[in-house]
Amino acid sequence: MRTTTVLSPSMVDELRRLEPLEGESPDLLEAVACCLRLHESMLLTIAVDGWVWPITLHPQLRLYRAPVDWLRAPPSGLWGARLVACEPPPFPPPLLQAQRRRTLPPCHYPLAGLLWSLALLGPRNGLLRALAEGERYRAIDRGDDSVLPRLPGALGSALARLLVAPAAFETICRWPGLDAVRAARLLNGLYLEGRLVTEAGPLDRSAEESAWSDTQPSRWPAHETLATPRGQRLRHWLSH
Repeated sequence: MRTTTVLSPSMVDELRRLEPLEGESPDLLEAVACCLRLHESMLLTIAVDGWVWPITLHPQLRLYRAPVDWLRAPPSGLWGARLVACEPPPFPPPLLQAQRRRTLPPCHYPLAGLLWSLALLGPRNGLLRALAEGERYRAIDRGDDSVLPRLPGALGSALARLLVAPAAFETICRWPGLDAVRAARLLNGLYLEGRLVTEAGPLDRSAEESAWSDTQPSRWPAHETLATPRGQRLRHWLSH
């Protein structure tokens, strides 16, 4: 990358660790992860399906600058997206006064939308390097605005389970509707948005079973009181 010499020394070191083999493009999602870890604004030039997109990340403000919002209108062929260059941002971060008025500056959008678009639709099928050594993963809910509630189908069910209890990657891959690729994309998205933690130590089996029950309907009728004698509960159930 010809322009990395004018980025911060920490960013230069991170990008050098991502240098690909000869003839290969740098990993787009790993470069985004570096930017987020260092909280440094950066301009990414991304080639997608014959087009070149200038995307400026502002991790400190949780915003990005782009021609369109990739959450609402992701470009076609995003699975083949390729990182062309990393450069310092050509524009300063937007004024904080605009955020106080709860209005975004022109061409600026919530960063979470871009991160999830790249994680779920982008070119990377495996876990990010920062997650490769994790034993178990758990999602956290920060309580602020997020795209998480809109995750579809099996991804939404998997998120509900991860919010309750941690699980190993191999276990997540076996959940209904998931495989190694979909599980990796889900965990990558959670990590990029800062909603994933790794855990070690003995696994709490009761917590794991509780997480499963939260995503499956109960087969048994609910009883209003647990103090009712067993025979009376059985007659009550059969009467229905």
